Amino acid sequence: MLLTANPAISTLEAVVTGAGQVLLAFSVVFALLNCFFGYKLIKVWAAIAGFLLGWVIGFFAALYFLENVGACALIGVVVGVLCGLAAFFVYRVGVFLFCFFQGLSLCLALIPNWPGAVVGLIVGIALGVLAMKFLREVLILSSAVGGGMNASTGLFSLFGYLGNPLLMWVVGVALAAAGAFVQWKTTGEKKDGTSL
Repeated sequence: MLLTANPAISTLEAVVTGAGQVLLAFSVVFALLNCFFGYKLIKVWAAIAGFLLGWVIGFFAALYFLENVGACALIGVVVGVLCGLAAFFVYRVGVFLFCFFQGLSLCLALIPNWPGAVVGLIVGIALGVLAMKFLREVLILSSAVGGGMNASTGLFSLFGYLGNPLLMWVVGVALAAAGAFVQWKTTGEKKDGTSL
């Protein structure tokens, strides 16, 4: 008896593949925005970073006490929104979180497995601390480098051309340099060290 392809499974696979491509395209757009406008959008990014951190903390803390995953997810959302609002309005906390996540995500993308997580935590904390002293410079560099490298990786994945990692690095570095240049030329620092 010959096995025939199930049309429902084929359709589901096509939908999942299409959704993955759409999410990948959105991540490339997000990375490019970060690369070229990260400093100007810092409050938005800080709010997103605060929400993600709050959601993780709220979800897992609730999971410790409750068995209902849906309720835990809802509690995570509430804590995430509160942390996101705090990061948006308490500027320096948001900046620290943003720089921390930039360093962590970049190291996780470049270094595999647990060494990437360890190095990422160290780099993320170092970037967050440096941003408290050299706000504009660290924000511009971290958003340009993180955005440029992530955009390059996403673009190469989107077009299915992952066979040449050297070219991917070259494109990432070029985007990072262009993003840093654009941000440096289009932003100014206020007396309190903020951009907004």
